[in-house]
Amino acid sequence: MKIINFLSFLIITPLFSCSQNLDCEYFKNGGFIISNDSEKTPPYKIIRKGEFQIEIDDKGIKRYSKIEWLDDCSYQLTYDPKKMSLNDFQKRVNNSGGIIVHINKIEGNCGYFTSIIKGHDSKPIQGVMCAE
Repeated sequence: MKIINFLSFLIITPLFSCSQNLDCEYFKNGGFIISNDSEKTPPYKIIRKGEFQIEIDDKGIKRYSKIEWLDDCSYQLTYDPKKMSLNDFQKRVNNSGGIIVHINKIEGNCGYFTSIIKGHDSKPIQGVMCAE
């Protein structure tokens, strides 16, 4: 039994010791570019200040969102109907509880994230956001 416990310890310990202790404070305010995601979306800019975010796409169209930080590296986005007219997709996103984004890894000034529409069976989107 001692051998099994020792082997389990040897197998499990590296899994926890290799995990990155993330500090996502850097991504809470400022300007960022999302240049690469799994949906092949054209690059767009994000400007964050406090609990608000503006997305500016490659055509210059702005989308306004509210941010609620769930923990240090996860947040929920909902579109802001007070600052723009919502299309049907944006209304569905808001009605389902928004978009959940989790920053998984940080390298330099870039955060690798996974996002998913809350309450939907849509597949997660993987992407990278980097400070300007």
